[in-house]
Amino acid sequence: MSVRDTSNAAGARTTLCVLEHWDDVVVAREGLPTTLVCTDTTVRDAVTINWMVKSLGATEWKLVLSANERNEFSGGASKASMQLADPNFQDTGVFSLFFIPKMEDSGLYSCLIKQQERKLKEKLIPLAILKVTVHPTPTIPQYSTLRMSASVNPDFAITKITWASPDGISIKSEKTPNTGTEAKLPQVQTSDSGVYVCSVHPWGNNSGTLFTFNVNVTVDAEKVVSFRNITYGDSISTATQARTSLTLICPGVQGDYVLLYWRPPDTKRKNIRKLLFQYDRWRGSTLMTEQSKRLQLAGPPYNAEAGSFSFLLAPEISDGGLYICEVFRNDNAVSQWTQLSVLKVKTKSSSSKLELGCEYSELSQVQSVHWKYQDTNRQLQMSSKSPGRITTTVPLPITSDTAGNYTCILKLRNGQTVRATHAVTLPPEENVSVTTPSMLPSLSALLLLVPLVAAAVGVLLWRQKHISDRGIEQSLSAHSGEVENIYENPEDIRQAPLQGSVYMDLKPRGEDDVYKELERGSNRAVLTVAKVQVIVETLPKRPEKRNAMKSQRARRNDGCNYQPRSLEKHTDSILGWASALWSLSYYSSPLLLCYLYRKGYICSSKLVPVSQYVGTVLVCLLGVACLRGLGRWKNSEYLQFISILEETKKSHTPANKKKLRCYDFDFLHWPSDFSWTEVSSPKLSKAGVSLLKPEPRLRGAADSVLNSVRTLPCHIISFLIVHTFGRRMLYPGSVGLLQKAMRPMLQQGQAKLIEEFDGQRNKLVACDGNEIDTMFVDRRRDGGRKGQTLVICCEGNAGFYEVGCMNTPMEGGYSVLGWNHPGFGGSTGAPFPQNEANAMDVVIQFATHQLGFQLIDIVIYAWSIGGFTASWAVMSYPEVQSIVLDASFDDLLPLALKVMPNSWRPLVQHTVRQYMNLNNAEQLLKYQGPVLLIRRTRDEIITTT
Repeated sequence: MSVRDTSNAAGARTTLCVLEHWDDVVVAREGLPTTLVCTDTTVRDAVTINWMVKSLGATEWKLVLSANERNEFSGGASKASMQLADPNFQDTGVFSLFFIPKMEDSGLYSCLIKQQERKLKEKLIPLAILKVTVHPTPTIPQYSTLRMSASVNPDFAITKITWASPDGISIKSEKTPNTGTEAKLPQVQTSDSGVYVCSVHPWGNNSGTLFTFNVNVTVDAEKVVSFRNITYGDSISTATQARTSLTLICPGVQGDYVLLYWRPPDTKRKNIRKLLFQYDRWRGSTLMTEQSKRLQLAGPPYNAEAGSFSFLLAPEISDGGLYICEVFRNDNAVSQWTQLSVLKVKTKSSSSKLELGCEYSELSQVQSVHWKYQDTNRQLQMSSKSPGRITTTVPLPITSDTAGNYTCILKLRNGQTVRATHAVTLPPEENVSVTTPSMLPSLSALLLLVPLVAAAVGVLLWRQKHISDRGIEQSLSAHSGEVENIYENPEDIRQAPLQGSVYMDLKPRGEDDVYKELERGSNRAVLTVAKVQVIVETLPKRPEKRNAMKSQRARRNDGCNYQPRSLEKHTDSILGWASALWSLSYYSSPLLLCYLYRKGYICSSKLVPVSQYVGTVLVCLLGVACLRGLGRWKNSEYLQFISILEETKKSHTPANKKKLRCYDFDFLHWPSDFSWTEVSSPKLSKAGVSLLKPEPRLRGAADSVLNSVRTLPCHIISFLIVHTFGRRMLYPGSVGLLQKAMRPMLQQGQAKLIEEFDGQRNKLVACDGNEIDTMFVDRRRDGGRKGQTLVICCEGNAGFYEVGCMNTPMEGGYSVLGWNHPGFGGSTGAPFPQNEANAMDVVIQFATHQLGFQLIDIVIYAWSIGGFTASWAVMSYPEVQSIVLDASFDDLLPLALKVMPNSWRPLVQHTVRQYMNLNNAEQLLKYQGPVLLIRRTRDEIITTT
């Protein structure tokens, strides 16, 4: 065993020198019985045992205890409690030393066995003593800060000390110079009582083992801590403009947790205060209220995780008032008061004048407020109709004498001054020509297209009005029977009342288990859709980018609808209908070609005029696209979106990314947020992740060649079936027409996730290059234990995360990560098993490497066909906490054989096993963790027996 070199323990290094025959370090707790083990069952006849010790910093050995077959006596280094563990050591060969150690008893112990003055064996045992203290003592009142500290003498005998709660969850700890390793639990309650575990990691050959010591903690239910001695800092009086970032200073002490209170501005009741924000750095929990959405913990030079607190506030006019920041450390509180006035300028226009209003709050600290023009020689007429508001007027129309900067100046009683300036500008001069010479030819060409598209515009707009009057419900009901699902009907689950569930849990875990919460959520409403405000529909910066941009506010606020101008609105309708007709023609092309062939239209004499008509339509559509681009070019809101998008593509910083998330647009142009290659080798990406393959039949070389030739037609037919209608029957959600029909509902669902749950949309790039559309709802900031668990949702064959099973775990308070299958929603690719597994792999990599979750904290929740990716995930990542399979199946092949003609059996078997081998049960058998299977009493089931 080797010992580390520490500069402050020179004497200890002299004592604990490098000896090959040293035993591993033994750690004993102060005041608890300890036995230093020394045995040799091969010793026979009369022997003598000598126990000696070399203390830290000493150079000589001291005798602790000596014994032979006749007597036993103690040496100078002996303690009252020291004795041999077995008095009959002559017969048993057990020479262990028993005693109750103190901190000063640490050192190097020697067990020397002699026979007739001949040394038979010597064992050297380094002993380190652990001291554990718990505060407050003797009782721990409720809402006090529990402090558990542990130190080891000598400290270089160990690598680290860790703490764990009674539930086995690791507790944050810090190493301090005086108290050793300290763990704290602020604001303890009776539920925090229990046995805490202190684990000591020794230095040496046994560094992989742990010494664990139990520490009993009991919180007194009848006693509550009282914070009587609160230290108050000097009050701060300040002011700022509305929506301008301001730092709310907290006390400069290193605290355990912080509370921020707020008293509304200009209130008469001085004893009113509301809790806005609470942060516990030891538990890592944050409590926020609806009023604290414009508030966040400040960054450098402050560090909330290290106990240095302050806040950043971007206030509105109503956010003025008194802010009280209380920092707590070891049941001692320090308070800092900040009185804030907020200044904001508002304008109101009438036919004859422009009214400039200056509003301000927290009047008690305001000394004066007045308006000032940039030309100081001009005196402004000011009036105040109510406290907290002063106005001045500017006559209309604006002239060169009245245009300029108008500044509202607020002065506090402490002398601080805040200014808010409003610029009044001259009206723009009319521009005779809105186009440059280079644009004239193109505009002239566009004018020639107007007669061609006029009739189409009228017909399509009239048709669009009819369709919009029907509502979303009719389109969905018409769509529900459009694609046959061979094994599930999610609409029945949505519409029928759920009256119970039959489930099996292979490994029950506890009362607050995630499965019970998931089951309760499933019984309430699986795949229900709430009606929310749709975020805006608009389109991208270039005509070829077909997207729907929606302007939304980032922090759980209602979105605001993008208002396209008349030209953009009508041209976008035309292109939308053209896209729908093209999709319909594409999916009906086999029937359409057969019909045209039977009618004799597929010939040169017929194709030439048809091609001319098609060319004319394409030219018209090109002109419509140009007109739409012109309409967007004149829309300031659209140009603002384009500037943010281009800036994010150039510099993918968190700030730009946050701005971009305020819009919803074509996911094709969304910058990548995470790539599989960031955590894995790009060389491994070509083949994709590994899948279970069906076992090949053993044949001879000649038989294999003949069999390949014989089955070649079957391979070709299987390939055509899967890549045409087979894949679309199995995954109807990948059909473009279905996605177009569901687009309003998907947009509403996405808006709800972003606005109400602060969802974060991300683009992940899988190893096969497919881009996966994901939505992450983070509940860790809510402070609950459930928020620390991530539920990854795998949707059904026509399910999307926007309206899928994400609602169930979100209602339970869990963090949720939803994703769309390849080819669904914003995800690219096609939903083949290999692509599905590749997508699931990058989702898990994103959850662990980017979101910071451990595999043990991840639960996989799958609906229906999502059971394939879920079972693959737990097979490939067995450390995952658990899996929940809701209305899923064990294997696709029996279901396919059930619904297909019996004469097709060989073809169906070959097609499924080669191209759509969804072998859920086979994958699930390779996972040893908890599995929950849910089947409701009204589920539609296809029996395969």
